[in-house]
Amino acid sequence: MSKEIKARVLLVKVPKEQIGLFTALVDGSGRKAIVRTKEKSSQEVYLIATPDTFKDLYPLLENIRKHLRDIEVIGETGSIEVG
Repeated sequence: MSKEIKARVLLVKVPKEQIGLFTALVDGSGRKAIVRTKEKSSQEVYLIATPDTFKDLYPLLENIRKHLRDIEVIGETGSIEVG
């Protein structure tokens, strides 16, 4: 029997040339979320988190923003389109 986990998804705008570093910083900070790009050529990325770790994303993004200043939080979304 499998247990369903409801994910919460935060949409963030990251300059394309910084997406790799952004992903590494998220992964290196305890994997609070999985990072997925919206579309291959897009600057928008999804942070997919469990309800328990979602609350940690905003402080995490504030810390990352100290190093990558061009990050913009768009907001939580109910669906994702991974391309």
